[in-house]
Amino acid sequence: MNPIQISIKDYRAVKSAEIDLNGITVISGINGSGKSSISRLLYYAIKYANDYESIVSNALKPELAPIDRLIQSSSVGIKRGVATVDIGNYYKIATESEDLYDKIDAYCSSLEALKGYVSLHEKKKDPIFESFSNRLRSIIKESIVTKNIDGEKSLIELIDDVIRITKGIRRKAYKLSETRDYRLYRNHLAEVLENELKNVRITEYDVPILGKKVASIPVLNYIQQVVYIDTPMIVGMNRNIGYPYIEYWRDLNEILERPAKKSYSISLNNIIKDIIKGGSYYDDEPSYKGNLKYKREDGLTIDLVDSATGIKSFSLLQTLLRNGTISSNTLLIIDEPEAHLHPQWIVEYARIIVMMHQKIGTKFFIASHSTDFVSAIKYIAEKQKVDKSLSFYLAEEDKRKPYSYNYKAIGTDIEPIFESFNKSLDKISEYGGW
Repeated sequence: MNPIQISIKDYRAVKSAEIDLNGITVISGINGSGKSSISRLLYYAIKYANDYESIVSNALKPELAPIDRLIQSSSVGIKRGVATVDIGNYYKIATESEDLYDKIDAYCSSLEALKGYVSLHEKKKDPIFESFSNRLRSIIKESIVTKNIDGEKSLIELIDDVIRITKGIRRKAYKLSETRDYRLYRNHLAEVLENELKNVRITEYDVPILGKKVASIPVLNYIQQVVYIDTPMIVGMNRNIGYPYIEYWRDLNEILERPAKKSYSISLNNIIKDIIKGGSYYDDEPSYKGNLKYKREDGLTIDLVDSATGIKSFSLLQTLLRNGTISSNTLLIIDEPEAHLHPQWIVEYARIIVMMHQKIGTKFFIASHSTDFVSAIKYIAEKQKVDKSLSFYLAEEDKRKPYSYNYKAIGTDIEPIFESFNKSLDKISEYGGW
């Protein structure tokens, strides 16, 4: 039984694919054959199964939005005082918190502080407070408390209603997190991927994560962390002006900012240092280009974003290794790692992948159309005696449906890949007149 099994039918360019993920999995095919589509599907499916809380948080955003607006309106434009400062402080905690329950608790604390402020001022005939009070009352009635309003409630009574509603959202969040409802998960995936998932099935140890007849999302054991690298060019770009928002780019840069750990494979780190003649490190001093630096062995230090692309490729792996991201429960998804590498470094990169799997147990899902990379992975894995954890898949165009591809399992026999790729020689012969 393979730990992770993926079954896909009629998903974008993929006509059919049955892929087992166990160790180092390499998929090959021409441009447009759906390799990146599979990579992103796998990334988000595993990411959100491991981080179901973020789905719950996203689902409850519309319910929390008017409460956030109410508190934000309360923290500005009114007379300063102890209660007002508390409102602002709790609101800051809510906006900065990554934990949904901490965020909701901070909202409740801010609302309690707002009650105190209102109690302090409502008996005073202050026109500024009256204007403030009317605005809050309108926000509450129009967008938060829309039902069961008994006559003209006081502002404090309305705020009490908002507090009860906010606490109710917290209970709802807890219930959703406990049940790990499948429909919420599937709908969120479909939204993120902008595609229906009717004919996609993913299982871990035969327990379905995605597919038909799934009631709740299981807690994953085999893969507890997933990282997706589609280009090394993204390294350090999250602080650049004009940085485009793509979720897995943001995720990767946040992971890269984790502090280094004391326990990691020094031997693997040293191999990478020997290849790129230096090493990457995270600098606590901020710069507009980011905090990741590259220090060459002769002492030259530059921002990693300004380094050669090959340096970025290896530094990225080095950083993930040193901050503990790369472990036996990590799946590293990499799109076309050879795209920015010199042929010699393609082989070195393949060697690092095999050694990370051999020494640490890291799992890999790699899309490639490089014969050098495919060969290097195969023969280095054989020499290191981990080829039993290696499997290749080749995308072949469906004869009955143009622009659709079937993924064929070829084990460790890479000859079909070479036959597919060697069509380029025919083109050279055709255009060059051999």
